[in-house]
Amino acid sequence: MRSSPSVDCHPVRQHSAGGDGPSAAGDGAPAPQLSGETALRLAAVAAVLAAALLTACGCADHSAWLQRELRAAAARSLLFWRPAPAGHWQPLGRHRPPLAEPIDQLERFPSPEQFFRRYVRPQRPVVFRGLAGVHPAYWLWTDDYLRREFGSVELDVEQKKKEDRSIGLTRMNVSEFLSVYKEKDLYVVHSIQEEMRRDLALLPSAQCGGLQRLMMDAVLWFSSGGTKSVLHYDELDNINCVLDGYKHFFLVDVDDAHHIEFDHMEGLYSSVDVTSVDMYRFPGLRDVPWYNVTLWKGDCFYLPFRWPHHVISSNSRNVAVNLWFSRLLWFNESECSDFEVSDHASLSDFDPAEDADLQRAHLVARAEDSEQLTLLAFADLYADALSDDDEAAEAAFDQLDADGDGLLQLPEMYEYEAVKFLRLFPRYERRD
Repeated sequence: MRSSPSVDCHPVRQHSAGGDGPSAAGDGAPAPQLSGETALRLAAVAAVLAAALLTACGCADHSAWLQRELRAAAARSLLFWRPAPAGHWQPLGRHRPPLAEPIDQLERFPSPEQFFRRYVRPQRPVVFRGLAGVHPAYWLWTDDYLRREFGSVELDVEQKKKEDRSIGLTRMNVSEFLSVYKEKDLYVVHSIQEEMRRDLALLPSAQCGGLQRLMMDAVLWFSSGGTKSVLHYDELDNINCVLDGYKHFFLVDVDDAHHIEFDHMEGLYSSVDVTSVDMYRFPGLRDVPWYNVTLWKGDCFYLPFRWPHHVISSNSRNVAVNLWFSRLLWFNESECSDFEVSDHASLSDFDPAEDADLQRAHLVARAEDSEQLTLLAFADLYADALSDDDEAAEAAFDQLDADGDGLLQLPEMYEYEAVKFLRLFPRYERRD
């Protein structure tokens, strides 16, 4: 997760070197001088030529980075007579106003089935206003309480509040963090362990139907405020609750994600500087539509997988907890028929998902756009995960097609024993 070097293309100011006498040029005539803008353009052209030569001779690494810089330098130098694009060298989101169409906001949790059918399956975000109080932590987690109850618990801590994925994490316990976080550039991003989970709840909308078995992790986000994330997306569904402070989300619909260049696919993020966007290097951001979502203290937010986002936190104590869920395509109604959801269901009462269940869910999620698969569609969708045997696709399909009707339904894949399911896909690369 290393960031590539960048080219400083800020306008050059001319400074007088001092002295009023004539130049040493012949007959005392002033020597010709280049304006700052002309010098910048010539330097950009030289940089383009150098990059092209280095790439052509194979003398340079980071060829993809060179191509981006070449395009950006060419745009700056060849289009110098045009005004800079809106939002250039400004924070992300200044290029255009946010979309007026509102994100859904609810003041009570929907039933698990409503939540799945209205939001999870169609990948629609929703804000739950004022409902974070289902977490006991919302009422309990003052600094004094955390120090007293969990002072020796070890935390993973980022060493900058403006996210930089090239910098590693450091470790300190809760007491150590609380003693310095108000003065230092630190940000807890920590997978919450059992001793702290007793103060967290599984939201009523996720307690049955399948989501409760695909919960991967619970993460604590804690700082003195002023944090800034990179522009990124996640391959997981996310429910984020703000326990203190507030958060602003720059949010992009998954259908508009093609505007964004995610040049670090190993971490699913863009290297764009979110505080000073180079609209020449990232031209897709000139047109990207976006939503402005603000979570106040006490709000929760369902953020669907693959929706690009960038997050800024308040300039004050900021505490949030999010739950990660693997993607779910089918709601098991029978699990909820006799189940009573509760506002007081401790997270400790729900076991984290088994690894095999998560791996199966990841494989099934490939069928995002289908409710059922034919043998041909199945073979095409899973060709890279099945064995090389010519009969492998048909054999796996027949194993999963429980009713033998020649159509593979989502429930048939989810209800097939997870460990046996994975054995049908021997070339599948596990996801951790």
